[in-house]
Amino acid sequence: MGVRVPGRLPSPGHSLARFFRNQDGLTELRVQTDLGAALKGVEAVVLAVPHEPYLKLTPEEVVKLTGGPVAVIDCFGILDDAKIRRFFELGCEVKGLGRGHIQRIKAEVREQA
Repeated sequence: MGVRVPGRLPSPGHSLARFFRNQDGLTELRVQTDLGAALKGVEAVVLAVPHEPYLKLTPEEVVKLTGGPVAVIDCFGILDDAKIRRFFELGCEVKGLGRGHIQRIKAEVREQA
């Protein structure tokens, strides 16, 4: 019985430069331990993991820390409907994976405005 060896990346005949193209900026990324500093001035907030500090964030805090309305992308179902509604009320845009009803909430907020 043989052992399967995973293929090498990049594929034979292709250079590493081609495989990792347009990623030079990744060397400039830094891990930020201060959530307020990380959110200052951003245009979008991506909630991808349910860490406690993200779970505790209120829409008001996000808008205050970012400096204004932002796009909020919820990849993990972190936001409940009340928080989604509040983000819309604060002028933010919200998208969520597997959360088709978000557009209904947005429409309701617009009707009430």
